[in-house]
Amino acid sequence: MLAAALFEAGQHSQAEVARMLGVSRQAVHQWHQAWSKGGTNALHPGQQGADTLLAPEQERELISLILQGPGTHGWDDQQWTLARINRLIKERFGRCYADPSGVWRMMDRLGLSWQVPAVRAGERDEEDIAAWRTQVWPRVKRGSAPVRGVDRFR
Repeated sequence: MLAAALFEAGQHSQAEVARMLGVSRQAVHQWHQAWSKGGTNALHPGQQGADTLLAPEQERELISLILQGPGTHGWDDQQWTLARINRLIKERFGRCYADPSGVWRMMDRLGLSWQVPAVRAGERDEEDIAAWRTQVWPRVKRGSAPVRGVDRFR
């Protein structure tokens, strides 16, 4: 591990090691304490964090169940919530999270977004929006003079 080599060299502070490795100073402090007590072997990755609620094959199955949509599982409003996903986990796998934040963390770890897509107005005109963004907004943003050739008071 690079952190151990840097600690052994003794040429860098913990803050410098954190910047070099792109991690927090707190993480480097914990690594340094472990390294001081057990050497380089104490820094080898082991079991980190709590055990996951579901086995990897169950997580893959859960992803496919979620992708089927909430309507398939009895929720006709077509929206997943953390509570609904937790209920699906309980019904399908016999386990559940005690707190909705556990469902959120699992969803994040599995690469699933909990966000509801934005609803777009039916009247939305993408061409007009693109023209406004490229032609009008740059002038407004710069604070330039009003558009030439347009007389609003005629």
